Amino acid sequence: MRSLQKLPEPDILTRNKDAWTRSYAEAISSNSKAPNHWTHSEIRKQLNAETDRRCAYCDSHIANVAQAHIEHFRPRAKYPELVVAWDNLTIACPRCNNQKRDKFDEDLPFINPLHDDPTAHFIFFGDVIFPAGSNRAIHTINEIGLNNDDLVAARKRRIIGITRLVDAWRKAESVLKEGILEEIYRELHAGEHQATVKALLLTSGISLSNTRKTITVRTSTPIVSTLKPAGEFPVATS
Repeated sequence: MRSLQKLPEPDILTRNKDAWTRSYAEAISSNSKAPNHWTHSEIRKQLNAETDRRCAYCDSHIANVAQAHIEHFRPRAKYPELVVAWDNLTIACPRCNNQKRDKFDEDLPFINPLHDDPTAHFIFFGDVIFPAGSNRAIHTINEIGLNNDDLVAARKRRIIGITRLVDAWRKAESVLKEGILEEIYRELHAGEHQATVKALLLTSGISLSNTRKTITVRTSTPIVSTLKPAGEFPVATS
């Protein structure tokens, strides 16, 4: 899980949310088939941009293997008045969405990456996520299954790939170091399981200070990105 910033509400939702909320409530009260206005293409497009097409909970890439689910943080079954509330919508992978389903407890809410800082609740150590003394974190890890076998294996693959790049950076001649460092930053920015990668780089002496970097993707298209660290990272000494 990583921190997410909410993008502006799509115009289609701003214009129609009151009517859509009423029509959903009326359908539920009359036992009719409820409309699924939250799946509108403009809503999905903005949510995909907001999450980089990665699951808000497990931070896995979705589009290559499955259709992303539009997730209601507070489930619509319990909170029909929030069925199209922009602040209640995000993107989740089918596994996390099906695992969470209609679970929600106001006294012990899940960690919300749009409002909570995951690094204040979780410890990202190797391929496993540990709770940082928070009952909400324990609840989120257990109920959504953030340490299931598939996710642990996916994080392990990311760690292996990033470790190879870090080793290459350490051993490289000075003239090559900057290029390898750009590739590390590109992988951090574009790749899944970002918090796990940041934790690894923290222990590897890679600086992630707030500096603007031009990261060259393999297509040679430059991406200008402001790297935002999860916390204070040491300055590289190599």
